[in-house]
Formats: sequence, C-alpha cells, structure tokens
Amino acid sequence: MTEFVHKPYDKIYVRDMIKLNLDDLIGMMSSLEAANAYWVDGVLFASFAMTESEELAKKEMQNEMFLDKIIFAVYDKYTKTVKSSTNLEIGVLNMQKSNLYRDLIAWLKTQPIWNE
Repeated sequence: MTEFVHKPYDKIYVRDMIKLNLDDLIGMMSSLEAANAYWVDGVLFASFAMTESEELAKKEMQNEMFLDKIIFAVYDKYTKTVKSSTNLEIGVLNMQKSNLYRDLIAWLKTQPIWNE
C-alpha cells in the first residue's frame, strides 16, 4: 500500500506584502482569471507564487516555498462573495481550517505593514 506523509513547508519566503483597501483588492482580483480570494481570521487575501523555474523546484524539494506577493485587506466576517462599491464581485473561499493559511495570517498580523 502507498504510504502518505503530510509534511508542511519548513520555510516560506514572502517577497512583497501589499495592504489594499477592499475596493482595490476586489478590483485587482476581478481582473484575474481565478477571481477568488481567501478569507482567514478577519483577512481577505490572495498569494501569488513566483514563476516556476528549475531552481524553485529544487527549493520545493528542500521544503521551502517562495511567494512573489501577498495582497490583503481587512475583512472582519466571512461571506461567500464580496462586492466593491462599483459592483464588482468576487468569490471568497473560507480557508479558516487550513493550518498553513492560519499561520500565514497570524504572521502577517505581526508585520509592520499590518498597522499601516
């Protein structure tokens, strides 16, 4: 039988963090093909991986990940969709049960940009 092993990343590098107001985040997300944002602990966000390369694949094998950026906005309560003041609407996925994303948002809230 196949053995399955769950092994979280040892380290995730984040190149850029961008705090947006809700309308700007919705506008940016609605222009993408996969126009869904994630929600965890009062934060609406999306993360973008760096462009795949052989070097990044090697890092993945060493249990490290590189994110190009995380965009986020404060959004207190989860809703299935969120609409901007100009009526753009995107889907929202509740990722509250993800240990990885809960850890990411807890870390993000300790960064200086959180209070800007």
